[in-house]
This record gives sequence, structure tokens and C-alpha cells, in this order.
Amino acid sequence: MSPYDHEPPRWSITLLRLYCKPRALEIIEGDAYELFYRRIETEGLKAARRKFSWDVIRFFRLRYIKGLEDFNSLNNISMFKNYFKTAFRSLMKQRFYSFINIAGLALGLAVCLLIVLYISNEVSYDKYHPDVERVYRVANGKSGAWTPARLGMRMKGDLPEVEETVRIQGPFSQTFKIGDRIFKEEQGFNADSTVHKLFEIKFVEGNPDEALTQPNAILLTKSLADKFFNYQSALGKVIKVDGEDVQVTGVIADAPSNTHFKYNYINSYPHESWVTIGNWTGNNFYTYAKLSNGALPTSVETKFDGLAEKYIAPVIIQYSGHSSYEDYLAQGGRKPGISLLPMTDLHLRYPHLALGSSGSIENVYIFSAVALFILIIACINFMNLSTARSAMRSKEVGMRKVMGSVRGQLISQFLVESMLISVSAMVLALGIAALSLDGFNTLANRTFTLNELFALPTLLKLLGLVLVVGLLAGAYPAFVLSAFKPIKALKGESQTGGKGNAALRQGLVAFQFAISIFLIVSTVVVFTQLNFLSKQSLGFEPDQVLVVKNANRLGAKGQSFLNDINRLPSVENATLSSQFVSSGISDWGYQTVEEVPREHSFINMFATDEYLETLGIALVDGRNFSNEVTSDTASILINESAAKWLGWEDPIGRKLSRGVNADYTIVGIVKDFNFESLKREIEPFVIRPMTWDGKAEAGWYAGNYLSLKLSGDYQNTVQSVKAAWERAIPDEPFEFVFLDDAFNDLYVEEERFGKLFTASSGLAIVIACLGLFALAAYTLERKYKEIAVRKVLGASVKSLTLMVISSFTKLVVIGAVIAIPLGYWAMKQWLSDFAYQIDINNPLVWVLPALFVALIAWLTVGYQSIRTASANPIKALRSE
Repeated sequence: MSPYDHEPPRWSITLLRLYCKPRALEIIEGDAYELFYRRIETEGLKAARRKFSWDVIRFFRLRYIKGLEDFNSLNNISMFKNYFKTAFRSLMKQRFYSFINIAGLALGLAVCLLIVLYISNEVSYDKYHPDVERVYRVANGKSGAWTPARLGMRMKGDLPEVEETVRIQGPFSQTFKIGDRIFKEEQGFNADSTVHKLFEIKFVEGNPDEALTQPNAILLTKSLADKFFNYQSALGKVIKVDGEDVQVTGVIADAPSNTHFKYNYINSYPHESWVTIGNWTGNNFYTYAKLSNGALPTSVETKFDGLAEKYIAPVIIQYSGHSSYEDYLAQGGRKPGISLLPMTDLHLRYPHLALGSSGSIENVYIFSAVALFILIIACINFMNLSTARSAMRSKEVGMRKVMGSVRGQLISQFLVESMLISVSAMVLALGIAALSLDGFNTLANRTFTLNELFALPTLLKLLGLVLVVGLLAGAYPAFVLSAFKPIKALKGESQTGGKGNAALRQGLVAFQFAISIFLIVSTVVVFTQLNFLSKQSLGFEPDQVLVVKNANRLGAKGQSFLNDINRLPSVENATLSSQFVSSGISDWGYQTVEEVPREHSFINMFATDEYLETLGIALVDGRNFSNEVTSDTASILINESAAKWLGWEDPIGRKLSRGVNADYTIVGIVKDFNFESLKREIEPFVIRPMTWDGKAEAGWYAGNYLSLKLSGDYQNTVQSVKAAWERAIPDEPFEFVFLDDAFNDLYVEEERFGKLFTASSGLAIVIACLGLFALAAYTLERKYKEIAVRKVLGASVKSLTLMVISSFTKLVVIGAVIAIPLGYWAMKQWLSDFAYQIDINNPLVWVLPALFVALIAWLTVGYQSIRTASANPIKALRSE
């Protein structure tokens, strides 16, 4: 093979051509090649390639390196400098249209920036945890929140796919006593010692592996430890929590804002109690599982059948009275099952499992669409104004082409103008977003800071958005303007007034109207639905019902406290209960007592016999149970939904069972009432009796909430109840809530969504109006002479105004035809989350928003039309 068939290393040639001066490159490269071929013959190919590369590196000397004068890009820099100068002059020449373009785009970008900040935060929840892709929430059935005490331990021991598990309870509030100081702190949890192996919990003090292994141990967040101990070390300190001595075994970093597990403190579990022993039919814990590498959640879910037969089946047989597990299933018994749900999905897709955080994937989709709509409207404004102004620049384009400019240079010129507008809008948008951040935080219930707003990832997203907007919005005008024929342009003949370009502008305006109508329709439906929920009858009377929390803390002082309360003339009724409506009531499993038992999980509450009267719940059949009747400890009340599920002709006197020797007689049926958000249908409900000392079942105290029906001056009554509480247990803070406020709190997220959606929609409409105003002004400016001729020939101001308005009215109608079907479909989807819905088949819901948009268009265009039509026609015709 000839030496000339070989080539030196490609990277060496590239490097040489990159740094070497053009006038020296030919000589050096030629000599290097000559030496390369000679060395192949004398030293071999490998040595020749190696020495060629060394020669290239050796020639990297100052006298051979390119200078600035050797780079053609300097001409490009000068050219772009000229582009920017020309673009700036063009923008300043048309100040009004430039202001509309920049202001509209800036508003759109500012809204998009804030929405992107919100969405980025929502989708980032829990993604910071290590190996988070292997961590799952164990759901009972398809999506049940609570699981048995032993489930996690048995999953880890019996299923090789499960690497680690942790049980969590909470959130709750507890009373802390440090010396003489008393604090009531919320967001507390109980957790197993393995919690740090599934969640990213950073320890400031203490040993993670030992911190929660002992009973009566607690982890405090750094902010809580500093609050308790004045920035001194908290490790090892003994404090009182709910009256018990507890040792601080660790100080941990505060939980990030983007986690569903927002803790202020974490307690250990006690040893050798129902917490650790538990049972397989009681669901009291949130369970999380971390799978081993490569394990599939579906594999664990299918293996649970074997786990259920081994551990749960014997308990079911014992309590249900069936002869076997197979017999239980054959007679309609519910088969136990689990689902593994990715932890990163909890906040948005399973908010009822997210320990108090309330996200919504639907809201993320909706606000993403709103941000996109706003961006589209801003881009439409820019494209419309740019193409509309193109006729005024036709002579400029013709002159440039005559002077030698090629189309590519003209495209670059106009794209630079587009980018200049976009970048200017970006700077203004950052200022608007910064000034609006506090208001946005209030609306969105977030704590975004300027640091987050100006963080590099956020700025990069905004810059990318600006580049896309600048290119997309400027591309069409650039290609249209650069295609002008120079001869026609220099004659002053418009090349953008054809039907094609006019139809495009009209189509874009119609699309703007469609978006505006869609957003207004959606806003009307959202607020009508929220107003409907606020006025819907709950089936009981929550007004002026004061719920005193932590009544179980009264202990032996409970009777003296009740005596003080009963002396108050403004307290009409009082009742003790295990839970209160709107707070989330747990379900208990019951089965019918009949030849073929049926099983169902009924919402279950314990209460004293004054409960119905205190809350104004109607009894529709039978009687109320009585604390004075000893046999009524085994009596229960059910609601109408429970009676419907049971399907018995007369449920009074029939029994429900919770196992052997645990039968309860139905003595009354109460009217259905909403004990949860109206987003959910009323479920079968059971009310069981509880005595005034708080005993619900043998050895179990359930008197957690005291509800008082008030009359008269309730504010003074609250102060009197508080004084009685402080006399009874001065070391326990007094906590209360009014029942109507508690129900209103259930819709805080919906109300917040409505306000955010309305604000975003309003800004979108403002941006559309800005573009419409400018486009109308320019269109009328173009028709200035036509209007003057018509006026001279006898046309009135009214007829001229109606002529212009009618053309825009047609676009509103087209927009309505597009928007109304889409709005109907979208709102049907949104309303599907509510058990109680408004009727959106009312034509006014759809016609009024279209008329409102038409009115905006008429006012916007009409003002400009009247102004133009009222002008002196002589001024327009003077040059003819």
C-alpha cells in the first residue's frame, strides 16, 4: 500500500486549521503532510501519526495563531450591530405600536413566568429524595389511605422485592412544655426508626440510625429546636409533650416546601403496644415501601394475595364466623388487596393520600393551558401588528434589495427586530413579575422569593421561552417582508394587502376572540359552581356551632369543665364526639347479620345522645339512642344512604356486626347530611353511642371534640368557654373552630384556584384588547383616505363606524363558534370532580361571555372608528 493512501489524525488537521493564520496555514500544512508520508516509509504508520500530531501542537505559537483581523465574524458583528441600530430606529419611529407590542408581550411573559414558577414547584414535589423512583405509598385496595399495623413489617419479611418499609401517622398537633413555657405545635408525626431510609431527612444533631429506636423519643426541626432552646443545642434534652417526658434524640433540617411530608417534629412509636402489635383488620397507619433495584410494583401487588391468605384470612374467619376464607370470598366477602403508588405522584394525583398537601394535576394542566393561551395571544398581537405595518416598510425593503441586500440578510434584519422586542419584553416582564410576586403568593398560597424568581433555571426557562416567542412571532413577518418585489415596492404598491394576508390577520384575531370567550366562560362556570357549593344545604345546621378541640385532654377535670359550660346562658346544647364533620371521619368495617352476610366499610362516629339536637340533624325513622338506657350501648343510628345500601324494607331492629359478640342494633335512621366536602357524595354513615366520660368501647377513650350550639353574643361566649378551659387545664392551650368556618375551609383550594384562574384570564383579555386596539388603529389609519372619500360622498359617522364594527363582529361570532363547544367539554370535565354540580346547559352561560367579548371589541374598535370618521376629510385628501 502506498504511503499516500493514509491520512494523519483528523483532530490534528482540525486543530491546525482552527488556530493557524491563513497565510501560514498552506506552508505549514504542506510541510507537515510531506514529513508524514516520509515517516511512514522510514518509521511506520503509528510513529508518523504520533509525530504529525506533535508537529501540530509544536506550531501552536504566538506568531502562527490567528488574530482578530483573521476572523470573518468581525464583519458579522458589524453587520448585527447595524441590524440592532436599524431595528431600534424602526421601533422608535413607530412608538405607539412598539409600546403595544412590548407591553402586551411583557404582560404575557410575566404571567407565564409566574405560572411556570407555580407549575415547576408543583411537579417537583418529593423528587429530591434519594432513590425516590423506588419508593411507593402502600394503598389499601386501589387508593385507601390507611393500612394495618403489621403490614409493613410482614411485607419486608416475606417479600424479597421489598427492601425497607416505614409507618407514619399524622399530621397532628401536640402541646410542648419547656420549663415554664408552653407551646402548641402543629405538623407532628409518628414514624418508625426507618423513616430516614425512605425520606431525605438531614440530621443536624444525633444519629439517624438510633434516633427513633427507643420509645418517648422525638426529632425536632432546626427552627423548632431554636425556638424551644434559644439557638442552644437541643440534643439529649428532656421536654414534656402532652404531659409525658420525651427526650430529644435528634435535630433535623426543616422540611423543604416541595414535599407532601411536611414535618415540624417526628415522634417514635412506643414498644409492646397496639401500635407495634396491632391487628390485621384495623387500618391505622400510612405505610411506605422501598423496593429493591429492578423490582416491579406489580410483582409485589400480585404477591399480596399470598400474604393475605397467610395473615389476614385467619382473622377474617374469626370475626366473620365463616368456615373458611374460601367460604368468606364465595359469599361476597371483600378480598384484601394493595396498590403501590409512586411517592412522586401523591401530591398531584392522590392528594387524599398526601398527608395534608393539596395539589391537583388538573390544575397543573389548566394553568399550563392558560399560560399557553396567554403566550399565543401575545404572539398573535405581535404577528398581526408586524404584518399590518409591512406595507409602510415596503419602500425600505425595495431600497435595500436595490442596494444589494439578499433575502437572507433581510430575514435576519427582521428577526433581530423581533428578538429585540422579545428581549425588551423579557426585561420588562421580570420587573412586572417581581412587583407582582407578593400578590401572586397570596393568591397561590405559596412563598416564592425573588431568589427563586431570578434563579438560573427559571431565567433559562424564560430565556428559552423568549427565544421561541421571538422566532415564532417574527418568522412570518420576516419571510413576508423579505419577499417583496423591489420594483413594486419602490412604486409604493402594497404587497401585503392581499386576501391571503388579510385572511390570516382576521383568522388570528378570531382565534384571540375564541380564547377570550373560552376563558370567560370557564371563569363564569368556576365561580358559579363555587357559589353553588357555598349555598348548598348541608343537611344540618353548622351556624354558631363551636367545636372545642382536644377535649380528651381534660381527663378527670372534664366534669367540672362541663358544669361551667352548662351554666352559660348562651350555650343551648352540648355533645361529645370522637370526630367532627368536615375533619375527615374514618371508616369501620361492618357486616350484615343474615344468612349470607354482606360486608361494607361504613363511616363511623361515636357521639353522646345530644349530637343530633346540637347539630340539627333530623331523625326520619325510629328513635335516638339514650345515654340513660344501659342497653343502648349496643344501639346505633344509620343515615339514609346506609339504609339504601342495606336494602332492607325496615332496617329498624335489624343488626350490623363487627365480629363475634359485637352485634349492634339499628334503632334510628337520620336524614342524609354532608359530613365532608360537597365534591363527594354522601356515604353510608353509622353513629354509635358514647358516654359523657368519653368511653366508646371497653378501654378506649374517644371523647376528642366537644361541640356547643351557641346563641346570642357568641364572641363573649367563646371567651367564657376559654376561661373555663384555662381554669380546668391551664397548661393546655385552648383550641376551637366554628363548624361553618371548618366547612368553608374545605373549599379554600377551589376558591384560590378560581381567583388565580380569573386573574390569569383577565390578563389574557387585557393583552388581547391591547392588540385589538392597536390593530384597529392601524387598520383605520390604512383606510383613512377611503373613509374620507365615503364621508365626502355623504356617509355619516354612524354608518362609517358600523361598517368597521361589523367586520370585527363577524370575527367575534367565529370565535364564539370555536370557543363554546370547547368550553362546554372542558367545564364538563372539571365539574366531574364534584358530586353536586350546577347545570351548565343554560344558554346564558355561553351567550353572555360572547356578548361581553363583542362589547369589548365594539368599544375598542368603536372609539378608534368614531375618532377616524369624525376627522376632517380635507386633511386625508389634500395630497390627492
